[in-house]
Amino acid sequence: MARPVDRDAKRLKILEAATARFAEVGYEAASMDGLAAAAGVSKGSLYDYFKNKEDLFYASFEWFEAQVLAASMARMQDGDSARARLINFADASVAALQDNVALYPVMLEVWAAAAKSGTRERFSDAMRMLYRDFRAQICMLFRAAQASGDIKPDADAEALAGMLIGAVDGLLLQYWLDPGFDPRAWVRSFMNSLFDGIGR
Repeated sequence: MARPVDRDAKRLKILEAATARFAEVGYEAASMDGLAAAAGVSKGSLYDYFKNKEDLFYASFEWFEAQVLAASMARMQDGDSARARLINFADASVAALQDNVALYPVMLEVWAAAAKSGTRERFSDAMRMLYRDFRAQICMLFRAAQASGDIKPDADAEALAGMLIGAVDGLLLQYWLDPGFDPRAWVRSFMNSLFDGIGR
């Protein structure tokens, strides 16, 4: 009698392997045969879970971002002030991406897919929603910092949230290009300077 298959565990195994494969060879060069081999499953198994390579790539991106977001959100709860939670959030976001820098090319591939006809709508919508969710969470923390008196009440919380996300993105791109660069030290310094400027 065949053992029952844990579909969730198998799907996760496929996503982990596929994300690493996409990061290693890129979306265009990745084949369903190669992705199946990387995951240790048959090609038919991939099609049991994903309609085509684009669907698998999209799911890989969602899985990767969920890992980063979960780590960042967990750290956002740490700290006895809104300022501390914001610094922890920025630090954890950089650390999570830094820990998974080998997978960072997946993000670059997603940005490329968001610019291509055929995949533009799907991937640009995904990125737009991701940034919107991040901005909303960070904006909420900046507003909490204003309410607690940590920062000036006239500071533009939405602009601060957008700029912080841009800073984190930029630091990670620099780290990917130059592994000798220390994005965590820079993000801490940036956050402290930011609070020095907007603090009360």
